[in-house]
Amino acid sequence: MNKDELLDALEDERENFLDAIESLTDEQMLQPGVAGEWSVRDILFHLCMWEAELVKLLWQASQGQKPTTVHFSATPMDATNAAWAQAAAERPLENLFDDFAAVRKQTERRLSGFADRELTDPQAFPWLKGRPLWEWIAEDSFRHEAEHAGQIKEWRSKNTL
Repeated sequence: MNKDELLDALEDERENFLDAIESLTDEQMLQPGVAGEWSVRDILFHLCMWEAELVKLLWQASQGQKPTTVHFSATPMDATNAAWAQAAAERPLENLFDDFAAVRKQTERRLSGFADRELTDPQAFPWLKGRPLWEWIAEDSFRHEAEHAGQIKEWRSKNTL
């Protein structure tokens, strides 16, 4: 995907995700069991944290540095997600919506600094192990949101919300 396609996908999936949570009350946003034990608030925090790691990865890549993000950590992904889920309980819901919007702006800002070749060439960044940068962006942003939007929609349909 080139930069314009990525930006379109980021916008489209954000709208889809917001549609999935539209009209939920604060009480419903805090209800566990949406994705395993996670609530919608937990999912929002989870998405924010992964996208924040993506922003860090993009910044480091733009500086010619090998990223030091959780993507390259020895800590298992499940352990990272569990730690973030615990931290989600401390973050007020209203702040999470601000975080959710702000991290997307940062993603778009960082993305704008890359040439299409840097996004699509699987050899542009050796530490990506033969995968183009756009795939990493997709996984930690709009594809990730789509996965969780689907879980929320399924939960809502089962609970007639």
